[in-house]
Amino acid sequence: MFNYRDQADGLRRIMAKTSARIISVIGANGQPASQWVRQLAASMLTPEQRFLLVHSHRQAAMTHSLQGIAVQRQAIKRGIFKHPQGYDLTCLGENDLLTSPLSQDLKVQLNGIVEQLAYDYDTVMIEAQLDSQDYSLMLPVIAEHELIIQMDRSDDAIKSAYATIKHISQRHGQIPLGVVVTDANQDQGKQYFMRLNQVCKQFLGLSLDFIGAMPAQTGVVNANSSARPATEASKQLSSTLAFKTVAHRLEQQRISMPSMAVA
Repeated sequence: MFNYRDQADGLRRIMAKTSARIISVIGANGQPASQWVRQLAASMLTPEQRFLLVHSHRQAAMTHSLQGIAVQRQAIKRGIFKHPQGYDLTCLGENDLLTSPLSQDLKVQLNGIVEQLAYDYDTVMIEAQLDSQDYSLMLPVIAEHELIIQMDRSDDAIKSAYATIKHISQRHGQIPLGVVVTDANQDQGKQYFMRLNQVCKQFLGLSLDFIGAMPAQTGVVNANSSARPATEASKQLSSTLAFKTVAHRLEQQRISMPSMAVA
């Protein structure tokens, strides 16, 4: 792993790879979608590719954050952890960024770290959120790549998603945005997506991309019910297939979406 302060090392990696792929996921309310992001990361992982998931703040079992590494000028490899499912894992902030926002200087440093990390991996997925002070995205690099809005199937979610998209467009311009509707089948997801897309077209002048829908997550199996285990297994299979479908759709978009191409 490289030292992000070594400019020569960073240049060598950039020259060796012509583009970097970054996918960011943000909740409809502008906050992280932690559990959902982890499941999507597992669905997108392939044996031949290196995958890095970047959480917004430090999770259990993590001893270092990229924030701590930047402040203490440590080697970046101290902040990279191996997830049991096979992908690498790191985090931006030391604490919840909603209550402990990053300074502008630290954002610049972290943005540079993530940009260089992207050239060391085939795919980097970022758990994004809006800054609680100015409603901008945590890192500028997020606005240069694929950004997915995750919303559930409710009227409140449509309102929250619209507000989040409005903040993003005001701060970063009209960047490509995809939408995944959770707790919904494909037809339900399309209906709620169309409602959100219509209001965004009318009031913000932008069109969204429907990435897919996800069924409701499976619950706890009731041992006293003979029918429940089969039902839960069916739901789990549907959820797994839905994540795989979304992952496939994102892979199909890889070539057409913006990337940090080297001139």
